[in-house]
Amino acid sequence: MLVSEAPLMRLAIGRELAPGFELIHALGTASADRRLDAGAAPDALVVDLDTAERTGVPAFLVRLVERGFVGPRVLVSTHFQPEPAAAYSASCLTHFALARPWRPGSLRELMESVLGVASLRAAAGIR
Repeated sequence: MLVSEAPLMRLAIGRELAPGFELIHALGTASADRRLDAGAAPDALVVDLDTAERTGVPAFLVRLVERGFVGPRVLVSTHFQPEPAAAYSASCLTHFALARPWRPGSLRELMESVLGVASLRAAAGIR
């Protein structure tokens, strides 16, 4: 699930992930809550922190825990510095950080890694 109010951000993420990943778009945390209430069951979430509802994101992340969502959450922001974000991502099992703008392909690599797709592709000899 991609949670972002910004059309250009949804487009950029969609372009990078769409081949090989099915995306559920949510236009903010309220939209994401409605989709989850309606039965959407994403394997992972990408949450844009650079939104007008920035103060609502922590409450949304708490609601994910209350719902029992155990999948990875990738937090994307222009306020992250690339090196600390990479270090944070390497040290956590559920939350990952990605600095905006990211290097082309790095979001796909991160998603494949956290979902275990990279190891499946490597075992199958797929690039």
